[in-house]
Formats: sequence, structure tokens, C-alpha cells
Amino acid sequence: MHRTLEEIKRLPKGIMKAQEAFERFISEYEGFKLPREILFTGCGSSHYLSQLLAMATTHLGGRGAALPCSELLYSKDYYPLGNPELLVAISRSGETTEALKALDALEVPKLGVAAYSSSLLEKSDYALFVDTPEESVVMTHSFPAFLFAFQQLLNHSFGRPLYDASRLSKLSREILKNEGYIKEIVEEFDFRNVIFLGSGILYPVALEAALKMKEMAIFWSEAYQTFEVRHGFKSVADEGTLVVLLVDEPFDWHEKLTKEFQGQGSKVFTVGRMDAGAEYFVKVPELPLPESTALYLPVIQLLSYYKAVKRGFDPDNPRFLSKVVKW
Repeated sequence: MHRTLEEIKRLPKGIMKAQEAFERFISEYEGFKLPREILFTGCGSSHYLSQLLAMATTHLGGRGAALPCSELLYSKDYYPLGNPELLVAISRSGETTEALKALDALEVPKLGVAAYSSSLLEKSDYALFVDTPEESVVMTHSFPAFLFAFQQLLNHSFGRPLYDASRLSKLSREILKNEGYIKEIVEEFDFRNVIFLGSGILYPVALEAALKMKEMAIFWSEAYQTFEVRHGFKSVADEGTLVVLLVDEPFDWHEKLTKEFQGQGSKVFTVGRMDAGAEYFVKVPELPLPESTALYLPVIQLLSYYKAVKRGFDPDNPRFLSKVVKW
């Protein structure tokens, strides 16, 4: 078994590790509460996680913004960042060059998130250590673990009920039971390109999905806000296209969009509560967003993993990539 597949399957344990990380954090920093205005930063997958957490912050009544570390360092004046009271820097390794430099970009308190005892955590005023190390190059179960740990911190800080980690962990085991079905999709339909679609907090999940497909399968993929794809971008979809629709509760527009792609010869894979008329479907348990966000991630990770295997690539060691990005 590839390390990547093994690590994708660690999600249930990763959620419990995230809960432990949250509890350890609030014990260590007694009385700490997140401020209302937060700027999140990261690189690659960590940037898409930053976007997710910025949206979750805004959803709960705060004001979240997200920038890649490099943009924060060199181009932040072009973005409406407001007046952040905290900079949250995310890096799986905690040693990414840009993430470490980004800590000095703003004169505000810093909170670091990492899976290892690292320079990022040492340099930050507050350290959220989520013990989810990975051997493979590609970030998998640590992504939803980071997400869940910070979601709990947001709930704690903004006076919202905490999520039930045990329940989410159990539901993630149910989602992982779709592994065989996802493998069958890849074996049955040798798609030539893939489009990931998501709205709101599921848009960064679509972006992360497209990145995973590129990283693991060395395969061209794109991601768009769900209905924005109709405005020109759908022209790339044909009988060789798989459209992956990430949706919470589908409504009539999702059904129309599905039929529109099917009319172009494409096949649609819906991940959500109902299939919306798609050829392929994985049901996500009926938890409200953003709590259920973590449950979408293993589906798109498994799809990328099995596409990589079908194409004869080693998903543990993608070409041209390294586990820790340094300059």
C-alpha cells in the first residue's frame, strides 16, 4: 500500500488528534480567544486551508481574509485586508521558507499551525501543534485535521457550541467506505480532464481537489465556483471530462448544470446529500456546513490517488515536488 493511501485513511484518527490539539491549546493559553479580524496565510494546500478558515471566520460573524505567503510578503498592498488583529500562518512542516518569512510581514500577534515541532511554532506567539505527521509528499489527512482543530478554536472563541469530534470521526469512517466505489469510477471512466466545482466554503475544497489531482496523478485539472463555470469555462468540457460537483444541499440549478454538462458528453460525479441527476454519487452525512467540510476531503483525495495509480505514477513521490519547500 502506498503511504499516501494509508495516510488518507488516517482521517478518523486525525480528527481525534485535532481535538486533542485544540484541548491542549486552550489549556496552554488559558483565557485565549481569537479576535474578530484574522488574516490567514499559507502556501499550496495550506493556502486553500487558509481560504477555508477565513470563510469559516466570516461565517461565524468575524472577518477573515486569506493570502498566499508570497503575496503577503510582496504584494499585500493590492488586497483589501482590513486591520487584522492576528496573523495565522499554516505550514504542515513548519519549515516552509515563505511561511517563516510571512511571520514578519505584519506587526500583529502570530499564531502558527503545523504538524511538527518546528521553526514556525517557535517563532509564533501562539502555537497550534496538530500531531498528524505524514511521510508522503502530498498533504492528505493533516489538512482536515488542521481544519477541524481550528474550527473548534473558532467555535470556542466566538461562543458557539463545539463540534462532536467522536461523531465526525465515526462519520469519516463511513465516507472512507466509498474507497472501492471511487476506484471503480476511475477504472470505468478513463477521463481526460477533470473539473471540480464548489460554492462558498466548498470552493477552496474544489481548489484543493484540483491541486491534489495535479500533484498525485500529474493530471490537468481545474476548479471553479459552481455556477461561474457556465460563463465560458465550460467550453473545455466534452465526452472525456469528469465534472466533480461538491455541494451541500442540491437545488434546481445544480440539476440544470448537471444536464448541461451531460449534454456536452461529460459525466458528473456529485459529492453531497443528493445526486442531482449525476452518473456517480457519494453521499455526505447530513451535517451542516462548515462542520461537514472535512468529510468531502477524503473523496477527492481518493479520486486523485486512484487516477495516479491508473496512470502508473507513484503518488508518494510526485515528480518535481518535495515535502518541504525551501529557498
